[in-house]
Amino acid sequence: MAVSDKEPLLFDPPAYKRSNSMSSMSPNAILKSFVLMSICFSANHGAVTACLGLSSVTTDLTFLGADLGTYQSGCLYLFYTASAVFGAAYIVKKVGPRNGLLYGLIIYCVYVACFLVAAVIPDSHDAWKWPVALLGAAIGGVGGGFLWTAQGAYFGKTAEAYAIAKNIPTSEATSSLGGIFAFFYLAEEVMLKMLSTLLTKVFDYDWTVVFAFYTAIAVSGAIGMGFCHSFRVEDDEESKPLCTKLFSAVRILVNDSKMKYMIPMNAVFGFSAAFLTSYVTGQVVHLQKNGDDYAGALTAIPAGVAAIFSIIFGQVAKVTGKGPVLITGACTFGLMTSLFVVNPDTASWGWTSIFVIYSLMGVGRATFEGTLRATFADFFANDKEGAFANIILQSGLSSALGFLGFPHILCKEESDYCVRYKDDTLHNVLAMEIICIGTAVLAVVGYSIAAVQHKQQKKREENAFGPPSGKLVESV
Repeated sequence: MAVSDKEPLLFDPPAYKRSNSMSSMSPNAILKSFVLMSICFSANHGAVTACLGLSSVTTDLTFLGADLGTYQSGCLYLFYTASAVFGAAYIVKKVGPRNGLLYGLIIYCVYVACFLVAAVIPDSHDAWKWPVALLGAAIGGVGGGFLWTAQGAYFGKTAEAYAIAKNIPTSEATSSLGGIFAFFYLAEEVMLKMLSTLLTKVFDYDWTVVFAFYTAIAVSGAIGMGFCHSFRVEDDEESKPLCTKLFSAVRILVNDSKMKYMIPMNAVFGFSAAFLTSYVTGQVVHLQKNGDDYAGALTAIPAGVAAIFSIIFGQVAKVTGKGPVLITGACTFGLMTSLFVVNPDTASWGWTSIFVIYSLMGVGRATFEGTLRATFADFFANDKEGAFANIILQSGLSSALGFLGFPHILCKEESDYCVRYKDDTLHNVLAMEIICIGTAVLAVVGYSIAAVQHKQQKKREENAFGPPSGKLVESV
């Protein structure tokens, strides 16, 4: 059976035989290099997410105000998404995965520093906080776009080298490394989100000191990335037109039908994250006694739960495959927002119910940060930069739509589902919840179709070329 010209090859024999700059390294050396990358990446990004989690709370915490914080988050995700569309994959292919990571982390430092600048701007010059916050978010978003694209390329190349060195299937290597990366990424995020509560409540520092710490940690992570292993730059699209290379993320979205069906799986995370940050952290927590004082600790719960479950899911995926884990994650996101539909009276919830909500977000996020990225490395093995740019494009766009759009879903008459916010405006939270739940359902259906197409594609290629030599490619 001939292989369709319209579908990219999953298995490219010459690609796996190319010399790799890790080819002479032992499995332990490859693993140590990957862990170092994970630690440095996570330190910088943990500072970013700590600030992002606080951005929609109150003026007393972030010095931005809930409205500015929400718009700043939307601006960050908007430019983050635009970066993925307009050339993130091309930049990574030109500079290499390690340098892409390094440059992205350096740019992310600007976003964190904008919180420090906003904190030192006196209240008498409050109007200056808007341009500082929005400009920092725009610059940070651009860096984040090719940062995650570079992380995906670095992850994929390391997984291939690790699989060869250990003589294991690539799918097993992606599961193991995906769990390891997710653990460090999420564990450091927990520590950095807890840092704000520790510094302000235990040591009684003001928020200027908190953001100074975050800025220093972000810079340290960027410096450390310079010492990580650097792969050789291999631009296999040098002869293609510049426009084609710049829009590689769009190209794979248009040409590979699996990518279209994976959109809801990325979008459910984006919508859920926006719902949790803008509504739960920004409004529901405020109803609890001293709720705003513990916002930093609360935003650490999803990362803490996700850090634990990322290791668990990484082991489970080796037995069940990645599909059941991803479906579990999508269902968890849907369950999280469904609880607000079942019991809309959030004033009566109490801390236990709020803890459950943040924990469910953590379970779902564990599948997004680890299993989903590993799945993309398997599904789109021959264009990792374009594939991981699509994760950014899809989740980033949905997050931007959530942060910028959810605050504008208004209603006229106060009720259980027409909630009065702190600024005295009425918001239709039921519509937000339906969007999240509906996207979760589509995520399960979309992934199931993409998985079937992936298996069919591999079968066609095996019929054309024969089974791949070794254990480099295996069913997901």
